[in-house]
Amino acid sequence: MDKHPDQGPHVDNPGSIWGPKPSLLGIGAALTLCAAAATAWFATADDAQGALLLGVFTAAAAMATGYGLLIRPRLRADADGVHVRTLAGTDYAPWRAVHARLVSARRLGRDSTTLEIEFDDVSEEPRLAVLGWLDLGAEPSDVLDDLNRIRPT
Repeated sequence: MDKHPDQGPHVDNPGSIWGPKPSLLGIGAALTLCAAAATAWFATADDAQGALLLGVFTAAAAMATGYGLLIRPRLRADADGVHVRTLAGTDYAPWRAVHARLVSARRLGRDSTTLEIEFDDVSEEPRLAVLGWLDLGAEPSDVLDDLNRIRPT
């Protein structure tokens, strides 16, 4: 996959971006702060087990919220191709190397749908990005419809 420098949007087809919802990230940040305060309170109340448990929860909430903030926007598509942001940076693939599809599976007793974007760039081995509702902030089927609309014909 090529690393593609960020370019300004095209006037004729500005593209779209998707990422975790800001409201969800705000809730995660508030939850992290509350858990941190509760951890401190339990630590001063000489409840080491409670402080440890809340400390682990605080760390997990902070990591999840931080991850959501760092990868925003998770997916960006324009007339040139698709950009997927990861912790390692932003990967780019031109439309000719992009294959997107919906995959439905039953997990924990529920049907869930994810958007799979496969990058078939000949310069590297194929890569797969699996994006769900939390990653995109929208239904994967709606995102696939938008990707098909943005893809040049």
